[in-house]
Amino acid sequence: MLSKSDFIQYLNCPKSLWLKQHKPDAYPEDDSSEYPGKLAAEGYLVEGYARQLVEGRPDSGRFSFQTVFETEDGLYARVDMLRKNEDGSVDIFEVKSSTSVKGDTAHDHLKDAAFQTIAAGKAGHDVRNVFIVHLNKDYVRDGEIDPQGLLAFADATEPVKGLLKETELEIAGALALLREPSIDESSCSCLALSRAHHCESFDYFNPAVPEFSIYSLPNLSASKRATFVAEGRFGLDQIEPGEVTRLQKPVLHAHNVENPYVDLADIDNFLDVLEYPLHFLDYETYASAVPIMNGMAPHEPLPFQFSLHVLHDDGRLDHVEYLADRPQRPLPLVEALEQAVGAAGSVIVWNKRFENGQNERMAKAFPEKRAFLLGVVDRTVDLRDVFKTGYVDIRFNGSTSIKKVLPVVIPELSYEGMEIADGTAAMDGWEKMLGESDPARREHLRQALLTYCELDTLAMVRIFQFVAARDFRSG
Repeated sequence: MLSKSDFIQYLNCPKSLWLKQHKPDAYPEDDSSEYPGKLAAEGYLVEGYARQLVEGRPDSGRFSFQTVFETEDGLYARVDMLRKNEDGSVDIFEVKSSTSVKGDTAHDHLKDAAFQTIAAGKAGHDVRNVFIVHLNKDYVRDGEIDPQGLLAFADATEPVKGLLKETELEIAGALALLREPSIDESSCSCLALSRAHHCESFDYFNPAVPEFSIYSLPNLSASKRATFVAEGRFGLDQIEPGEVTRLQKPVLHAHNVENPYVDLADIDNFLDVLEYPLHFLDYETYASAVPIMNGMAPHEPLPFQFSLHVLHDDGRLDHVEYLADRPQRPLPLVEALEQAVGAAGSVIVWNKRFENGQNERMAKAFPEKRAFLLGVVDRTVDLRDVFKTGYVDIRFNGSTSIKKVLPVVIPELSYEGMEIADGTAAMDGWEKMLGESDPARREHLRQALLTYCELDTLAMVRIFQFVAARDFRSG
């Protein structure tokens, strides 16, 4: 059988789908990330509101939900909503938890709907109209969720029908591939893609690609990547310095000399702008497809927690933390931060686009705190920048994520074994904490959230101290 999710996987990497169905024992286990589960749960929630909306319509009897189509040639489709028309035709409704109709390779809503349309047609149904039901980005919750305000119905009939011939050919290709008892397993089409777009079975199909490879080079252009792939040059030792950009050279250098790339002038430029006391700040935010509280829009981030380590010029280190115990506008969070952040001193974050975005958003929401929050924005510097061009270790593998940098430069600190160890888990943990009736379990979740966020800012402190020591050996 070829399901819709199988088909989308085929479009992204045909061989990966073949491996999953023919050699499941060789297919990599699912990622431990909780993000896919969160997306699935939100999808079911949005679908519930769509069902609630149509069940209130005069023609509700014409609707059915989760209708399954199975065809003789092996297609399997489960349509979110189906409406039977008076002339015997049907309308298909695909429900999505996004705020628009998406067309990217990871979430191609039109391809999804084209697959469903073809499966319905092969099962003997005449599809008249196709709709993508998605969230209304302008909806703001005010009291109980209003399904009519929450949802938008986009008529996708024409664009979907325009994709049918192309999709039919792709489906035929997928079915033919799955009928093959064996395939060439020496490589897969993901060689042409960036590392973020590699299939889960990339290592299986491409064992000759080394751990540190051209895919470790940050922001490698598609054309340059295509050249390297065509020439069979995957190892960094096969790449000349003149073939890479300024931001890629440190990665290449660190690999080739087997030592970190260090630019002390770049590091000094970062350190010279800092003013004590140093405030190491990290926010945790909650975002959901269906707004959790009044005044929120779909997928709008709600800051619910911060950790702040304050490093004084005499070496003293203070820690302040805040965690909301209920969904609320984050004014108490801002007030707690204002008490903890003095009028002087730099604010250090990891990825200032995120933290500054929260501060700017809260400045709009709370005009009385605008001066303070925008002042924090003006004082904010990004510690992550140091690890782009100032200190680059090949063990970062081209990444500047704190989860990649920390175990290399401060191996004694680790997120390993923590109940909550990333932002998605923090969102899930906070949601569970809010709904937990058992005081002991609620307190357990609270402590897990505090421990995780505290480690984020403590990690920044230790990484900063590593950088400030300037005790490096450059290759």
